[in-house]
Amino acid sequence: MDDIIKSHKVIVCAGSGGVGKTTVAASVGLRAAQLGLKALVLTIDPARRLATALGIKAAGEAVQVNVQDASGQLWAEMINPDLIFDQFIENTAPDKDTVDRIKNNKLYHQLSTTLSGSQEFTSLVKLHDAVSSGDYDLVILDTPPAQHAVDFLNAPEKIYSLFQSTVTKWFIREKGQQPGFFKKLVNRGTQTVLGVFEKITGSEFMGELSEFFLALTELQDEIGKKSISTHRLLVDDKTTFVLVTSFDESKLQEAETFHKYLRRGGYSLASVIINRAFPEWFQNADPDQLAQAMQALPGDLQRQGELRCQYFDRRRNLYKRFQIQYSESLRVVTLPELNSDAFGLQGLARIADYLTTSED
Repeated sequence: MDDIIKSHKVIVCAGSGGVGKTTVAASVGLRAAQLGLKALVLTIDPARRLATALGIKAAGEAVQVNVQDASGQLWAEMINPDLIFDQFIENTAPDKDTVDRIKNNKLYHQLSTTLSGSQEFTSLVKLHDAVSSGDYDLVILDTPPAQHAVDFLNAPEKIYSLFQSTVTKWFIREKGQQPGFFKKLVNRGTQTVLGVFEKITGSEFMGELSEFFLALTELQDEIGKKSISTHRLLVDDKTTFVLVTSFDESKLQEAETFHKYLRRGGYSLASVIINRAFPEWFQNADPDQLAQAMQALPGDLQRQGELRCQYFDRRRNLYKRFQIQYSESLRVVTLPELNSDAFGLQGLARIADYLTTSED
């Protein structure tokens, strides 16, 4: 992992939800600080204990983590999608009147934070700004929770496509047109959904929706530019992805799909990290010593111990097949299920050690 850290400016930790991306991202950042770099870890939803360990108290503010015996610096920030979207509007709108029209619209908050891809879009905006600032040697992005890793890469295109004129024109009521005309443009299913919204937000819903998209048309060019610039950042040779996954066949298949997707898109995938692959006692054990320990157990315990070892041996064989398949193109690493809490800085340091010492 050290060579990956030293040779890149951006590391994107991707993967589906619940696989330990945030902890791995923080551990990579800690290792970067140990190597003498000034590193920033961007995360959108850290567990409370991890946020406490990193010193994160509020979203939207980078804080320096007190790391002992490190020649570099570790900074951490929890991404605030609302704040970033506000700042994006303020920085890209042509004038204050447009900013006010958008931010004062009743639908702005709901649509800007619940649209499919909005968290990913704001994460990329923050990543782009952090890299462009030049304040850090390395920026590590912990991608937002998603069902599939590829959702992150598709998000900017979703946002960009939504704000294209071919889409927004259907939501804009031109001057002199009546609400009834607008409703005729949408199909019956859409009318049902809009009807529910109208009951919730009041009779002015259609006008609010029209005004919202009318104001956003003035940002189309800037949204397009931002989407292009973030895409260029992600395919830059100083940017790489690290896929964090769990150890089951469906997740490994997802890793294969993600690898192919990245290669087709011109992205770089440097490593696949299989988290919680084996218990720490099994991953670190010498096979002969482990066999002797099993034989020393009494009766049923010995049988149970042997069955568990056989199970983990089968998992190790599955891992080896996966590793051999991709050993020429990327680094495959296993992280064990630690015997104790990994959320403190000491736990992150242990994970960082495994990232740098695990054999390919």
